[in-house]
Amino acid sequence: MKIHSLFILKRTGACIFHKNFTNDFDNIEVNLVTPFFSAIFSFSENVISRKTPEILEMRELRFVFKVHRDLIFSILSDSTMSLLFVTTRLERIVDVFLEEYPDTTKIKDYQQIENPKFAKIVDSIVAGEDEIYLSQTFYTKVIDVFEGLISDNEIVGAALLTTKGNTIYTSLPNEILVNSLKELEIRFMIGALNLPEMYYGLETGQKVFSRIVDIPWKLDPLLVVVLYDKTVPLGMAELNLTRLAKRITNII
Repeated sequence: MKIHSLFILKRTGACIFHKNFTNDFDNIEVNLVTPFFSAIFSFSENVISRKTPEILEMRELRFVFKVHRDLIFSILSDSTMSLLFVTTRLERIVDVFLEEYPDTTKIKDYQQIENPKFAKIVDSIVAGEDEIYLSQTFYTKVIDVFEGLISDNEIVGAALLTTKGNTIYTSLPNEILVNSLKELEIRFMIGALNLPEMYYGLETGQKVFSRIVDIPWKLDPLLVVVLYDKTVPLGMAELNLTRLAKRITNII
């Protein structure tokens, strides 16, 4: 699951800023990609008229677009990447760019923006480092709790996700992690972040519980996902999750 590239374009299709975050598309010429964007915008006015991000999936890849005035911002990622995470990253990049360039009409079609400060901030946003840095001590203590429970064989694995789609910690199998990210996206889209914990069983008999934990300060709520062994009774798993949620809030 990767974010590959960021593109910032004028509505004419001219790319004014481009940055790769992986090596997967290093050999692709940006000037060959931007006509592709122009074609999309020509055939779909819907993509460039709505304020909310738009999505275009092509096999294993996904483009997420957001338009502001005469600019189009787009992130290219794997289709398995958390849509919630990509969307919040893109919106944050838009905000930072507009802080740096408040009058976008002054940016010419032929202009190539060279701004090391902005590029460094983009790297931090895409990596989720800005979110993690602000609460690193808290997250470290919560991760210690998870690893202690795993060491004591009380749980099989766990994950800690922010409601912006950032994966702070995971010891879950990849399939369960992906399902948990999708659950978070659904909760976010339907405005159900305050729903009670959710549960489903695996064919192996293992149990997956997830719960939103509200943090009583500036940190966003967290989704805690726990994988229990098949030998753990359903009621006991639910009780342990409640206790775990209280431990996390008490760490503060």
